[in-house]
Amino acid sequence: MNVVIIGGYGGMGKIFLKIFRDYGWNVIITGPSKEKGEKTASDFGVKFSDDNKIAMSADITIITVPIEKTIATIKEVAPLVRDGSLIADFTSVKTDVCDALLEYTNKNAEIISIHPMFGPTISGIHGQIFILCPLRTEKWLSVIEKFLNHHKAKFITATPEEHDKAMSVIQGLTHFTYISIGYTLKNMDFNIRESRKFASPIYNLMLDIIGRILSQDPYLYAHIQMENPLTQEVRKKFIESAITLNNYINSKDEKNFVSIMSSSAKHFSDLSNAVGRSNKAIASLHEELEFLKNNIGKEIFVRHTNSQQIHFGKIHAIDTKNLKLEKPAGIELLKIANIEILKDNEEILKVKKNIFGITKKDFAVLLNEGIDETLITEILNYKKYELEIDEVRIKDIYRSEKFKDNKSICYEILFVNRDMKTKEAEVRKFLSRIGKLR
Repeated sequence: MNVVIIGGYGGMGKIFLKIFRDYGWNVIITGPSKEKGEKTASDFGVKFSDDNKIAMSADITIITVPIEKTIATIKEVAPLVRDGSLIADFTSVKTDVCDALLEYTNKNAEIISIHPMFGPTISGIHGQIFILCPLRTEKWLSVIEKFLNHHKAKFITATPEEHDKAMSVIQGLTHFTYISIGYTLKNMDFNIRESRKFASPIYNLMLDIIGRILSQDPYLYAHIQMENPLTQEVRKKFIESAITLNNYINSKDEKNFVSIMSSSAKHFSDLSNAVGRSNKAIASLHEELEFLKNNIGKEIFVRHTNSQQIHFGKIHAIDTKNLKLEKPAGIELLKIANIEILKDNEEILKVKKNIFGITKKDFAVLLNEGIDETLITEILNYKKYELEIDEVRIKDIYRSEKFKDNKSICYEILFVNRDMKTKEAEVRKFLSRIGKLR
């Protein structure tokens, strides 16, 4: 499967080129900067082309460029895609983009407009939401759904009009509200850092959400507001509502204030679940600190949420903001707010294999003929995380008259290549309790 990502060295392009590559697809990225493109291609082990005409050879062509350049890129690329192939985009505004795809795409190609509902700072698409707008498709929708199911992502289908109406609130109102609060705090010259000393958990959570939005690409957020015409009416309603509420507060009109809040709560209808989810979000911050505190002196693996780099070492010390990792070269300081603690054993084992590599060791043992040799592999696999075992194989079974009622089994074990003396000793100790080591 050949996948061409137009704009593949951008934030979203980098996420998906890695995911597509790991899925087994052949990935080619394009972009106007040869320097950036070749570096990204080299870093991720994919190919780069500085000519968008490479889309002519693609099974799937994905356009992920800035919103304001999307339609121009569609006009350039969409007529070139080959018969039976798929063209898609990752744009967050759909109506005009989908109209352009339908107008300019090769009539014998299929079209699915896609909106990944996340930014480029995520570490994976597990549990993430995708909105699919199938415009012209027979075979490719099932391929995309299979891909998303494989990665345990969530997806819904919608028309471009349904998408833009929903996004006018989900993105338009949300971004507008929080950017407005951030701008208000700036105009007040309000000391945000100092205010956290007085803050409730909800206030701190709100500041983190505002900070998250303000840290994103302002040009992208400007175009999300400006390219979706439905956001204008949403912003108008918001400002009108805020003015009405402000007037009731200024006039000390308790009755109407209570009426607004009560009627809004009734319309919300999901209050108990909202409280539960927000409680979980708040609790998770405390649980993370508790986990770190309870594991001081133990090895930990963490992923930096911005760079996606893996850091590891023994926990030396923590405070409310910082984690100190003890490493052979010294102490490494990380901000707790910028790390994701890896807790899934399978993921940690995979990370260890990538960092330290794999080594093979053979163990020969005499077992009674009545013992099922495959049982040993099953038992060792139960200890795979403790002993950092990638795989246990039966390499050879040898029988001889001199063994009498025994058989010689050679087990080949693939370990993460570190601390091998300790792991070999543990395996030998285990095998010697079942049979006779050779």
